[in-house]
Amino acid sequence: MNNLESPLKKYVKEYCVVSSIQGLRKIVQSTCMVERLWWIGVLLLCIVGCTVMIYQVFEKWITTPVLVSLATKETHIYNVPFPAVTICPETKVASRCLNYTKVLSQMKQNKPISLTESQTFDYMMPLCQLSNHESKLREQEEETSRDVFQGSDSLDDYAVFLSRCKAVDLRRHAYCQWMGNDVDCQEILTPILTDEGMCYSFNMIDVRDIYTDINQMRYYREGRRNPDWSPGRGFNQEKIEDNFPRRAFLNGAKNSLIIALLTNKTDIYYSCREFALQGMRVSLHMPAKIPRPSQVFFSVGLNRLTTVSVTPSYMTTTSAIRTYNPHRRNCYFEQERKLKFFKLYNQGNCDFECWSNYTVEKCGCAQFYMPRDNQTKICSMAKRKCFERVKASYTHKIFGERLRDVKGPSDCDCLPLCTELDYKSEIATGQWRFDDPDDVAVDGYEDYYAGFYASAVKIYFKSPYFLSTEKSELYGATDFISNIGGVLGLFTGFSLFSLAEIIYFLSLRLFENYRRYGNWAGPRTE
Repeated sequence: MNNLESPLKKYVKEYCVVSSIQGLRKIVQSTCMVERLWWIGVLLLCIVGCTVMIYQVFEKWITTPVLVSLATKETHIYNVPFPAVTICPETKVASRCLNYTKVLSQMKQNKPISLTESQTFDYMMPLCQLSNHESKLREQEEETSRDVFQGSDSLDDYAVFLSRCKAVDLRRHAYCQWMGNDVDCQEILTPILTDEGMCYSFNMIDVRDIYTDINQMRYYREGRRNPDWSPGRGFNQEKIEDNFPRRAFLNGAKNSLIIALLTNKTDIYYSCREFALQGMRVSLHMPAKIPRPSQVFFSVGLNRLTTVSVTPSYMTTTSAIRTYNPHRRNCYFEQERKLKFFKLYNQGNCDFECWSNYTVEKCGCAQFYMPRDNQTKICSMAKRKCFERVKASYTHKIFGERLRDVKGPSDCDCLPLCTELDYKSEIATGQWRFDDPDDVAVDGYEDYYAGFYASAVKIYFKSPYFLSTEKSELYGATDFISNIGGVLGLFTGFSLFSLAEIIYFLSLRLFENYRRYGNWAGPRTE
């Protein structure tokens, strides 16, 4: 044993004497035991401190590899599309189809109503508060009677109903202006089916270019197809004019979108919902996103003019982090994540599909505005209570899973896009005396319009430039190695040269000693 230990001890001591690592030479060359213990203690403390700091650097590299910072230069508004604007009239059905308040009052008093009124009242159930339709729901629970939503074409029927009974006529009861020029509202506003019923969208990519062919929804008339923009690639730089989605060349109120909708005073009712407002609700969103105006919106009241100054919020991502796992960078690149019902991925569309799938799973049906395949039916009246329960359970389930940081069956992994566009708005509203001839801003005013309320919104970019944000590497491979090397050098003096010394003493030096002296430890000592 002594014959083995002696060469090993000699060889290790030889390495310590010539090593560039601090402290090793002092340990082996110290003649005093106290001095040697001192240097051993110092070396151990340095190793412990070095290990702790390396662990902290490694943990930061693993958990937060991405840095979100402001861009180095401002972006012109011309490089992003004007926001898509979805407008939903608060009056869902004109009085010519149904006097909702009158029929509701008659039903509560158990007075008879006509078959047509009963059918139309049933159609209003998905859009109005549940308590108004309790008696109808009880009838459905007691007997399997006629249901207006049963049948393979029920969604088509409902879309036709909303279109036929709409309270706003774009041809006669609307005024639109784009960038200072009067335009036909029917040319720039496209009907769309949402969770608020029939709405109108400006500057939104046509739903046929957003939904996949699997979706069996009935669409309204076709809008502009084959967009010149996507979140990932931006605008087609070769096409400067007549881009779609539309974009603004200049900022300010004179370069705005103005939409005014007229509502007949006989169509106004407040009994459909609690805390009901009349006028219209407006939602600003990315052109590639399906709007959900029941969740994110601002209201424009009757005879009110609301001005909205918009500032884009634009997030870009460097290609350096494309190789990272999506959950490390916390985003998906375009085309990296596929959805069943959507051609275009974004967080909003993913959440909508997740919510739709959860509804189908729990209730066996989809709501009229949800994407669905040909195997899925539209929820009947009897499913309304199920739908209300599902809304509450979905929120609690998703929230609970995310609080526990676990991925459950309801969490659809809806990360944001790596190139994300949103719009921040500043809103001001004031009274608009539409019925006063001195203040009217709509051409061709006549006494006819005195029977209407008006709601108008003006939207424009606040500034010609905005500051975007950028996701980039916080710690790349070079930064990580540099940090580790700096910590090792600070505490122990370790460097790549020190690593080369270790490799040398474990390989080449052993071979040379054996070749020269016939002994791996060097010359034998007597």
